[in-house]
Amino acid sequence: MKQQAAKIYIGVIAALGLVVLVANSINVPTSAIDPVMFVVILVLVGIAQRNPVVLFRSSAISVAFAVKIAAYVLFGTPVALWATVVVVAVNAYTPKPKPARKIIFNFGGMMLSTYLASSTYQLVGGMVPPGAFVPTMLAVAVSAAVYFAANSALTAAVITLTSNSRFVDVWMQNFAWMPVNYLATAVNGAALALAYQSLGVIGVIVFVLPLGIAWYSFRLYMMKSTQVRERNRELVSLNENLHRTTERLEASHVSVIAALLGSLAAKERSEGHSDATMQHALAVAKSLGLGPDEIAAVNLGTLFHDIGKIGIPEHILQKPTALTDAEWAEMKTHPVIGANLIGEVPNLERIRPIVLAHHEHYDGTGYPNGLKGDEIPLAAQIISVADTYEAMTSTRPYRPALCHADAVAELRRVAGSQLNPIVVEAFIRQIEIGAAGASHTHDGAAHSHVRDLAVAAARLSMH
Repeated sequence: MKQQAAKIYIGVIAALGLVVLVANSINVPTSAIDPVMFVVILVLVGIAQRNPVVLFRSSAISVAFAVKIAAYVLFGTPVALWATVVVVAVNAYTPKPKPARKIIFNFGGMMLSTYLASSTYQLVGGMVPPGAFVPTMLAVAVSAAVYFAANSALTAAVITLTSNSRFVDVWMQNFAWMPVNYLATAVNGAALALAYQSLGVIGVIVFVLPLGIAWYSFRLYMMKSTQVRERNRELVSLNENLHRTTERLEASHVSVIAALLGSLAAKERSEGHSDATMQHALAVAKSLGLGPDEIAAVNLGTLFHDIGKIGIPEHILQKPTALTDAEWAEMKTHPVIGANLIGEVPNLERIRPIVLAHHEHYDGTGYPNGLKGDEIPLAAQIISVADTYEAMTSTRPYRPALCHADAVAELRRVAGSQLNPIVVEAFIRQIEIGAAGASHTHDGAAHSHVRDLAVAAARLSMH
């Protein structure tokens, strides 16, 4: 139904445009028309329409409207209508060929708009040829407003009939920004007519030359602006691709490390150790009043603190007797190995010092750097206490597990030397009141590591 209405509308507009052209072309007094200027007008309007300046969002402006105004100001409606014929003909393939239905509508719409504008110019006191400067300019301004209103309304109506958009939305999107442009172009048209009236064809040339230079300069500006916008779009696209690539690389690193955690758990036959240590450490961190970021760092630090053991030979990790000096020296390299491994993942960079320092002692006798007291990251001190307790209460190849009471006694014995005494007491308090929620369940440790890794890494990456 709507498509049928659009066809009828286009047919009516085109028919009215043809009637206007024929009616105004009959019995035209050609003696009042300068044939040279008539040709100049047709050439100028064709050149202007052939070379519009393309704006943003594929919009374009043309100074052909200025030439049409000069035509009806100098010679009346008939010449302006024939100038419009040239505009329609050139517009049919500029900037690209248009379908027949659109050409037919443009013919009718432009003819009616030009006729209404020219008639309005004379109705409000505009003289043909022009008279005084001020009345001419005022009449031109009013006629330009009529042309814009008629042309924009006719075009918005046909777009509405051939789409699902509302008339108001179409007009606002396509024409709301154009009134000032039409007014400025109309003033140029009036000036062109006055220049011809004063100086003849020479006046036209003198007027058109700077106008052409201004058009060329604006065209160069728009071309440069288009190039800059294209370059900006390329840079934005490149940045997005780099961001996605970085995310993929980090995800790959995290996946590899998560796989290493699972491999290490199997290698040490200590599934559940890191999970239980993490639960204890998190409970202590919360009891000490650490903030969300610090708690996230403790979470990740606990998961990764022993990742460096992946580089330690299995015969050392599984040795049922005491390590030799050489073996012990090799074992003590695992914090450095782990820190270097963590350093390859940007999102985990903040926990590198924690992994590196989790075997430092409170009195400075630990390794690898002999840090002491507050030189040791608090997260590392928390992990050290939780890890020590979990190690003592777990069965190892070289000794059986200690009971809870013996493990607590040992923690208190080394408090102040190996471990931070404040952290030790906070840990014991959490263990005894059960707030740590620590159970010695050893099932599903690998899944727990990956889950906690994802949550804590996301938390740190946002800061």
